[in-house]
Amino acid sequence: MALKPVEPPVEAQPAGQVLAATRRTPTRHREVSMEGTTPERHSGFATRAVRPAVYAASMLLAPLLLLPGTLLNPAVGGIGAGAKNIAANMAADPTTNQLHLAIYVLETFLLPLGILGLAGLALRRSPWLATIGGGLAMIGWLPWSALTAQDDLTFRMAQMGGDPQLIELWNRFTTDWVMGTLTLIYVVCHLAAFVLLGIALGRARLIPTWAAWALALTSPITVIAFPTHQQALLYVVAALWFVGSIPAALALWRTRWEPAA
Repeated sequence: MALKPVEPPVEAQPAGQVLAATRRTPTRHREVSMEGTTPERHSGFATRAVRPAVYAASMLLAPLLLLPGTLLNPAVGGIGAGAKNIAANMAADPTTNQLHLAIYVLETFLLPLGILGLAGLALRRSPWLATIGGGLAMIGWLPWSALTAQDDLTFRMAQMGGDPQLIELWNRFTTDWVMGTLTLIYVVCHLAAFVLLGIALGRARLIPTWAAWALALTSPITVIAFPTHQQALLYVVAALWFVGSIPAALALWRTRWEPAA
């Protein structure tokens, strides 16, 4: 007759301890899961929702605010035209003049954000044009703050009476190599950028053809407006820019539902 090994008796645990252990285990798993995944999902959704909203709003607000900013700007333009610009500022209403300056200060931040939105929208389907156009635009809009400061300087000189010494200082300041370089960068880079971004968005079929043309045409019209001093053309530029940006802003807004790459 074979002998079976005798197993040691299992020590019984109180029923209350077993029940407590069973309840603690799934709760602990649920806590780890909630801490590890739920905040990340919420953070990712918030980022995908807020970022397109900021870029889309900047796309529309930048050209929209440019209309009253340009309308309230008394400057007549022209290199070395200190006497005319200071006289125009002296004749203008100080309140509306400062409002134009406030709008231009706000534009300092809206313009780069709007360009980032346009370039980011075209980046996947037209990476080279979007990168070059977006880069040129960012470089081109950087001197905007210096040009706004020049408008403020003109306003302050007008408030001080606009004597011949101030006029001479204005002419020297606006035509020296610093302001000359910044103005050249502003003109060349931001005008070339809008043509490239319009082509990029149109070729990628992200916006209608008419909207791409509207964005691209802002540059040649601007080239005509400044040397001819036809300020009405600048209103056409702002209107085309705004109308062309509407489909782009809508397309960018819809990307918030796309899954993260």
